[in-house]
Amino acid sequence: MKNWKFKGIYLKKGWVSPAYISTDESGKIIAISNESPAVLDEVVNGYAIASITNAHSHAFQYGMVGLTENIPKGQGGDNFWSWRDRMYRIADQITPEQTEAIATMLYAEMTRVGYGHVVEFHYLRNDQSGKYYDNPNEMSDRLISAAKKAGIKITLVPVYYRCSGFGKGPSYAQRRFQFSSTEDYFKHIESLKSQYKDDTGVDIGLGLHSMRAASSEEIKEIIAYNKELPCHLHISEQMQEVNACVEHFGARPVEWLTNETEVGSNCHLVHSTHITESEMSAIIKANANVVVCPTTEGNLGDGFFPIAEYINNGGRWCIGSDSHITLNPFEEVRLLDYGQRMAKQQRNVFLNAKAGDSAALAFEAVIDNGRMAAGKQTQDYFEVGSDLDAVIVDANSPLMGRASDEGRLATIIYGLDIGAINGQISSGKWVVKSGHHTNKEEILNAFSKALCDIH
Repeated sequence: MKNWKFKGIYLKKGWVSPAYISTDESGKIIAISNESPAVLDEVVNGYAIASITNAHSHAFQYGMVGLTENIPKGQGGDNFWSWRDRMYRIADQITPEQTEAIATMLYAEMTRVGYGHVVEFHYLRNDQSGKYYDNPNEMSDRLISAAKKAGIKITLVPVYYRCSGFGKGPSYAQRRFQFSSTEDYFKHIESLKSQYKDDTGVDIGLGLHSMRAASSEEIKEIIAYNKELPCHLHISEQMQEVNACVEHFGARPVEWLTNETEVGSNCHLVHSTHITESEMSAIIKANANVVVCPTTEGNLGDGFFPIAEYINNGGRWCIGSDSHITLNPFEEVRLLDYGQRMAKQQRNVFLNAKAGDSAALAFEAVIDNGRMAAGKQTQDYFEVGSDLDAVIVDANSPLMGRASDEGRLATIIYGLDIGAINGQISSGKWVVKSGHHTNKEEILNAFSKALCDIH
């Protein structure tokens, strides 16, 4: 057993300051109190908040950060689709060894900035010729190995990808992403579930890359396959996609999906940028979750998700970093909030003119719905029986020096830079301490080698 003291921990009822947590040998919480035990094993000069779930990640794209902020000669303008062509060229190159090195560095950086669980939306699965590896789980295994090295929990979501567009067959450019059939896909999911069934740091989900990547019958099969698993898909990210869906299916993406499939609370719709009021209502009625990725959506020119109206109508949402152009969970929340503040010329748009705390509202959505996106569900941010997974905010950070807890969470979410994150505890063990990942040098060396070979 280990007894911890923190300057404070944040629960749904508010701050407990000071706070004492006892953990067992496996790092699970056995007691939470504001009264000190007789013996203290570790005193942490920081405030503990729940580790954040990054609910949407494409790990391999971390290797291309900074390589697309230009327009090549002869290309003309730049948009999501020209970015995608360049992403394909990067994806063509990456080996399993490079995938693991890139993902390990990315996941280590996630832990440094406050993410403690990643939902890896995985589709770079075949070899460079488009064939399955001798080990069909090769790339999945590499990502899970990366998460273990980095000390982050992972929900791996291998997604179905067969078509190159609505009503089209496979394409050469997407050969590394494709399954031959839903039968092969479900065998892959079951194989991973069996392989990692006893690993408490690994969960498996399912889904499809997007509605344009599968036929109507395949979409229905995948959505209905297993309601116990989190099910993820990209949807309505770009208007070109929306218009193509209308032309092919006779309905907008969310409209068709909610009318024709068994969308439910296990479904996590990534982006959902371009939705109508009726589609928003359909998402909420189905109790589905929207995973918003504001920094990537901004970088790609996708548009703004209508967050204020969505929250006002009871919608569930959380965040992801997607292409990882930025790694900062608080920046995701700020951009989502501030974009709407600027558009509406109002403050605290999350609250829709109701009394409350924007930071508390956002934090609850990000934690609770993020955990559900990862296949987890809890009642409180920290609770007896759960792993001690905590982000430590430095008590010496200037704005954290208030005597009162009033405004402390909002200070963390809206006011601090990432340097105020002093540590990350995963299952009762330090992964990041004093701002440094415990395994950084080894991880960085492998990453630097992989990065030099990508162009």
